[in-house]
This record gives sequence, structure tokens and C-alpha cells, in this order.
Amino acid sequence: MTIIEAAVKVLQNYPIGLTAKEIYEQIVENSYYDFGAQDPEGVLSIELKRHCEGAKISQQSHDKCLVCEKQGNNTIYKMRFVKGQVMDNNKKIKYVSTEINGIRIFTFIMTVNDLANISYVAVRGKDEEEGAVQRVLNRQRIASIKNYVLNDNMFVNTFVLNWTNVDTVPTITDEYIDMPIVYASAQLIDGQHRLEGLKLAIKEKPEIAQKDIIVSMALNLETVDAAKIFLNINSEQKPVPKSLIYDLYGVTAEDRNFAVNRATDIAEILNQNVDSPFYNVIKYPGAPRGKGKLDLSTVVTALKKYVDHDGKLEEYNISNLVLQANILQNYFRALKYHADKTSKWSNIGQNIFFKAAGFIGAIEFFMEYVLPKCVAAKSFKEEKIVQLFDFELVELITPKDIETTDGRTARKRVIDNLKDAFLSDIPGESDYDV
Repeated sequence: MTIIEAAVKVLQNYPIGLTAKEIYEQIVENSYYDFGAQDPEGVLSIELKRHCEGAKISQQSHDKCLVCEKQGNNTIYKMRFVKGQVMDNNKKIKYVSTEINGIRIFTFIMTVNDLANISYVAVRGKDEEEGAVQRVLNRQRIASIKNYVLNDNMFVNTFVLNWTNVDTVPTITDEYIDMPIVYASAQLIDGQHRLEGLKLAIKEKPEIAQKDIIVSMALNLETVDAAKIFLNINSEQKPVPKSLIYDLYGVTAEDRNFAVNRATDIAEILNQNVDSPFYNVIKYPGAPRGKGKLDLSTVVTALKKYVDHDGKLEEYNISNLVLQANILQNYFRALKYHADKTSKWSNIGQNIFFKAAGFIGAIEFFMEYVLPKCVAAKSFKEEKIVQLFDFELVELITPKDIETTDGRTARKRVIDNLKDAFLSDIPGESDYDV
């Protein structure tokens, strides 16, 4: 919990407002936040002002959730809006409904502004109310969504709500919902990052507040049912790889990022496919210590220039994501076949391809030597690539063989090692007729 979240938690119980000193005392008494500062009240006061509408302070927050007013010599801080506050007239909204897993769901169109007014986030582990399933916000993701919206994009997937306000409830007829626009009346089960990104975008383009979005709403779900919906969205419905848009439509909105997106998508396939030689091997940013052996950045760096629109693969008319990933999997399966003969693939300390220099070198060798051969044979089958190498007289090098060398030299050693084992049909110098 952040300082401002702790302050908001206190002020929600004190609609008449409190001074900074009183807020601090409530935070400490309830153990909402451990300040660990020499002047904790001063730190709190600055945070309150940053989030206060109309307060003059540098580094203001975009989230103006508080208001302040003078009462004698004291500054009183209050919530800008309180739960249950009427924000607008009721809206008559046409809907469709269905029952999914025993839960009645109402789907309709409403404005971004109305959704922002009626919704709130209940975080699992922080909020004790029924239906609390959401996670802590990711600020980087919110900033990315804001930029996406400011580039004239909008979402076609639904925002999912759980109406929890028992004092004011929607009235539902056969065709319409009479929707009360009452502050913080519905938990946002899915879409919290999208909505926060939209709120930031509104500050730069106020007209976004009146844009339409799709909302699906249930009424008074208990936590177990809200969790079922949340888990269905966030585990069973996996996002489509970003670069697949190019394969489907021949265009992509973020064309400048295509190579990175495509390389990242291939890395994910290599890491998640149980038949891949790199299954659960690739390490993602923020992964726990010991999780993964080959950094995602290494894989993306190795692949991106080859998978771009003018890269080697497209040069040979190999542009489909799945085809590209399958070809690389077959290549590394072939190398694994040879490495397994001396038990070097499964042994982390012996597997050169789990090291940055080994992986990058192997990719460079594939693009330069293996790719043209397979294209000529019109085959990228694993058994075909296996036949291109002979490690009977050539020993596959290990990480120990490159541990004292710089990166460029290490990659060259890997390439030279693969070249020594590669069965080339290039004629010798004396074989040429000049």
C-alpha cells in the first residue's frame, strides 16, 4: 500500500475530512503504512498536496482524488468524491443479457466518463469486501495504454463490472437498464489498467471521456464467482501475439516495433511449447531468481534483424509467425539431437546454447549457412537438419571453452565449431574450372 492509498483508506471513513496530522495518526494506529522517515508527517503532507485538486505544488499527481479547505489555522483534507455520491442523472441503457456458468451477465454501451464514475477497484489481499479479485496496478502498462488511446485507438473488448452498491441498484426491465450514475458503486473485475490509461488520456484529450465503450456487468457477485470470471479472462483467454496482426492483415499499427514484437512472439513460443528445446528456459524481466537460464533480451536481440520486414527470413518468403517459430524449433531440436549424444543439452553447465554467445552464434550460423541449404532442399524438417551436421569427429564446445573470451570472440568460436561439424557441399578450390 502506498502513502496516498493509506490516506484514502482513512479518509473514506471520515467524509467531513481530517488534518494531515490526524490522517497520520490514523494510518499509524491502523498500521496501514510504515513511513520509516525522519519527518513522516511532512512526507504525508507533501503526498496529500500532490493529490489535492487546486493545490500548488511541484510534481503534481495526475490522480486528483482529494480536495482541501482552510478551517481556521488548519488545512482539512477530504475525498474529492465519496462512495455513493450522485455524479449524474440516471442513464437509460439498452442491453443484451446471457447466463454464463450460472451468472447472469448484462452487456451494454456506456461512456468512459460514466464507467469512471460508477466503478472502483477492490484489490485481493488489501480490500476485505466480497468480490475483491484485482491486482496492484502496473504504472508502465498504464502509460502505454494512455499513449495507445491518444493515438486515436479504442478498445473493443469489454470492461467487466460487479455492481455492489446495495443502497442504489440498477432497475432492469425487458429492454433497458435504468443505471444510477453513483460514485464507486461497481467493482471493476477486468479492465482496471485500460480505465486508468483512459483517465490519463482524458487529461490531455477531454473529449475521450464521451467515447463509447462496451461493458459487461453482473450484480452482487460473491468473491468466488468474481474470481471465476477474473481467472477465465486472465488465464484461459490468452492474448494473440502482437506480430500476428501482420500475418493476418499485412499491416501493423506499430510497424516500427514489428521486429521486436515478432522476435518476442517467437521467444514466447520457444519458451512455452513443451516440445521446444527451450521450454521454460527463457528468463523474462521480473522473473524470480533461478527462473530461466537465457535472458529474453538475448533472444530478441539475436532474432530481430532476421525477422524484420527486410530480414533474411522474408527474403526467402518465410514471413508467417508460426512457420518462423517452427523452423527455429526444428533447427534447435537438431542441435539438441547431437548434443544429447554426449549429454550436453540437459546439463546446464555443458549447454553452450543456454548462454548468450551460444544462442546468438547459433542463430547467426543458421541464417548464414543452414537457411540457404534448407531453402534449396525445400525442407526444414528436423531430420533434414540433423543430417546437415556430423559431430563424430568434432566435439561440441561448452561454456567453459568461451568463459575467458569477450562476446564477439565467443560468438565466433560457436560459429566456427558449428561450421566444423557442418556438412558443406561447396567445392574445394582445386575443383573449380576457371
